Amino acid sequence: MYLKLFKMFIFSVLAVLIAFPGSSLAFKSLTRDQLVYDAIELCPTQLKEYLRSNLSTVSSGMHFQERHRHGPYSINPYDTEIIFQNLIKDLKEGRHDEFNTAHAFGVLACFLAETISPDNYKTPSHLIPLQAKYDGFQRIDAASVKPHIAGLIENYRVPCRMRMKSEITDLLYNIALNEIVDYWVSAWEASGFQSGTLARAGQEISHKNLVLNFKLVG
Repeated sequence: MYLKLFKMFIFSVLAVLIAFPGSSLAFKSLTRDQLVYDAIELCPTQLKEYLRSNLSTVSSGMHFQERHRHGPYSINPYDTEIIFQNLIKDLKEGRHDEFNTAHAFGVLACFLAETISPDNYKTPSHLIPLQAKYDGFQRIDAASVKPHIAGLIENYRVPCRMRMKSEITDLLYNIALNEIVDYWVSAWEASGFQSGTLARAGQEISHKNLVLNFKLVG
């Protein structure tokens, strides 16, 4: 009896998720996680070690938008500047071992991802490209964050909004990935930390087997 009821319950849940995919953030959550994993892989050695050792905290910050959907918080792209500056300040003051600092790396990534593509894609084909490519490190100065964010909005957020073709969503994923790496490395180095060896421009990450990507940073 109970087994039959349980099966009916599971069936009803699956039916709702299939009928109303927009109500679920599961796939978008997976995309955010993969962005974090990929960004860490493209970071220089010393920063990579720091982020790997704080992976769960960084990932938690990356889900800031999802966890505050119905709260008083909202994603204002231009608040990226505040997060970036506060991260540099905390690192300079020696707070790199504190939860809030590692969490801020994830929140910064979240704001960048939302700035570039705030849409909630509903199917797996609109999420993670088969391959991601690093375009090389581009330093971000604190004074240039606001115009830089304005450029991301103008070049990607506005013209690509609600466009579901895979070539567009693949592009947005790669742009978000590279921006996250640029901001992370820039904050780290602006704080006086050594980054170590940078990834080479043109380095690629394959998503043909996502299990391998999870293990790389595990």
